[in-house]
Amino acid sequence: MDTHKYKFVEQSTGIICLIKCKKNEVQQEGMRQCNIRDCAAIMKYFSFLEEELKKPDHGLDEFIGARKVEHLRTFGDLYKGPSFSSISSIGANGAVIHYEPTKESAKALNNNEIYLLDSGGQYLDGTTDITRTGHFLGGQAPTAFQKECYTRVLLGVLELERVVWPSASNYSGGDFDILARMHLFKVGLNYGHGTGHGVGSLLNVHESPIGVSKGYTTKFEPGMCVSDEPGFYKDGEFGIRIENVIMVQQHPTLENSYMFENLTVAPYCRELLDTSIMSEDVINFLNSFHEKCLAKLSPLLQDDKRALDYVTRQCAPLTK
Repeated sequence: MDTHKYKFVEQSTGIICLIKCKKNEVQQEGMRQCNIRDCAAIMKYFSFLEEELKKPDHGLDEFIGARKVEHLRTFGDLYKGPSFSSISSIGANGAVIHYEPTKESAKALNNNEIYLLDSGGQYLDGTTDITRTGHFLGGQAPTAFQKECYTRVLLGVLELERVVWPSASNYSGGDFDILARMHLFKVGLNYGHGTGHGVGSLLNVHESPIGVSKGYTTKFEPGMCVSDEPGFYKDGEFGIRIENVIMVQQHPTLENSYMFENLTVAPYCRELLDTSIMSEDVINFLNSFHEKCLAKLSPLLQDDKRALDYVTRQCAPLTK
């Protein structure tokens, strides 16, 4: 018997862990604000990449990229340091779920392949964890299969984010994992990791005992934050993952129900979207979300026209 594992489970479900998971109103607002600042840094980074990768002598690789995004975070208020080592991966390396580039082995970045960044920061008012997968202008266009995979992953993100459930029930992340996979299941695809983990507030970026995966049984309650991060990985070719931090809230109109609030306000990659497999309802939801992203991020990007232009393009209305 793995005694270490069982000791961890016992400790992680204690009363202190449960208290930490349920953020108070001050912590909840801190989580909102630090995620906005963090998303601004991510968008500055992605706009930087798009411009630099058009240059044949850009000299950028996965390791340099990881250091660059961490540097950009330092300009945000209340930043204390990374919440974990950034996963900066291009092409086939993106299919390695826990890939971490090194100075010696990092692959050169390019605008022909899919790029995946999973990164986060610790701030005095909260903790962030965000994954955005991108494909940059100026190179080969993504394939139809890559766009379908990205879109189905995003549809899974939205299924989990938009679920509403009875507050009197004992629903937990173990009940909701299937929502994030259903659009991949429809075409015989899946991913080999959990859908989400608890997120602390200037604490553990992986916070027990909550999460979204089989085996999680702790009831969701207001103030709890979890990641929402389905993906798809084609070995030897590319990896796709999209991750937001979502927070349990009382539903504004249904007194007996809970819902999630998405704290991550970074737009999705329109170059990888296939709107033909998206419903009008989803397109309308994304357009509203992108309006919110633009409104939240624009004030923080006034000193960076390149980033503001990039976000404005990514947030332009989608149509069928």
